[in-house]
Amino acid sequence: MERLNIDKVAKLAHVSRSVVSRVLNNHPNVSEEARTRVMTVVNEYNYKPNSVARSLATQSTYQVGVLTSRIGEESLGNGYWSLLYLGIFEECIRQGYYVRLSFFSTSMSKELHDLILNEDHLDGVICLNEEVTAFTVQKFTDRRIPIVMVGHNPNYPDISSVDVDNFSGAYKAVKYLADLGHKHIGGIFGDQNLEEAENRKKGYKEALIDAGVTFNNDFTSIVDYSQHSGFNTMNHFLDQYPEMTAVFCASDTLAMGAILALYERGIEVPSQFSVIGFDGLPISKYMVPPLTTIEQPVYGKGVKAAELLVNCIKGDSRGPVQINLEPQLVIRKSCAPPKSKQV
Repeated sequence: MERLNIDKVAKLAHVSRSVVSRVLNNHPNVSEEARTRVMTVVNEYNYKPNSVARSLATQSTYQVGVLTSRIGEESLGNGYWSLLYLGIFEECIRQGYYVRLSFFSTSMSKELHDLILNEDHLDGVICLNEEVTAFTVQKFTDRRIPIVMVGHNPNYPDISSVDVDNFSGAYKAVKYLADLGHKHIGGIFGDQNLEEAENRKKGYKEALIDAGVTFNNDFTSIVDYSQHSGFNTMNHFLDQYPEMTAVFCASDTLAMGAILALYERGIEVPSQFSVIGFDGLPISKYMVPPLTTIEQPVYGKGVKAAELLVNCIKGDSRGPVQINLEPQLVIRKSCAPPKSKQV
């Protein structure tokens, strides 16, 4: 079949080249008759417009950048990030945008920084943590390149962001443990420089106080979100606080490490010790025992971030918004009443 370009489509549809361009870009200022003729030719010949020509016609590259500084095994080996990326990618593709994922580090050369964020090649950027947000905002100062953050940051009130309600999720987790009868509940948290981690600790603390349980800061530990940190911290808790009967882990990966530490000590979950996670990663239901966790819509966060960015690019945004998605408690088999409460 003959390979078409926009001029041949116009000739076959008996319209001007500009009319074809308006139809392909869904411009409203086209008669239904002309739109029908153009689309008939497009469908008959399976015409796909050249992306470069499309960019020139619309002054848009139809490319968005996704920037993260999480370099190493956690960046792609962690199920959380894979789900988040998938949500972003699929929504961008659905809306007709190509996604470029880049990993950022302050140790990179200036030339590489400039290459990563070339404003001539990107219509917008989604930032996945504070370090890359600071870099992106500095790079695009005084340029009208839309930016959206995954995770809220009070330092950037003029940038739209999306996150889960981290306070609510942590509160639900600890309330559930307290309702089971636990009085000595540990907490393993991520970097407190991140608002999400700070809010999870606040939810943990308030749930304890509301349940009439004294908050003990010694029962908490600030680490990263890795399995390794969960394993080491759980061993520390077992050595130092034998009265502890349950732990809230601020990520499912921390909970994986904690459960391994308990297993190696010969401590049964949940009959001797309860563990609850946060994230609701797909793998959590296949752990032994299946992990009770706070499920956040990780894929949905990615979708919403992409949706916010495309709306900004198209000029459909009503200004910066901070969206909170609601987490849900998923009860499985890693929590039970403490031994003193068991019949």
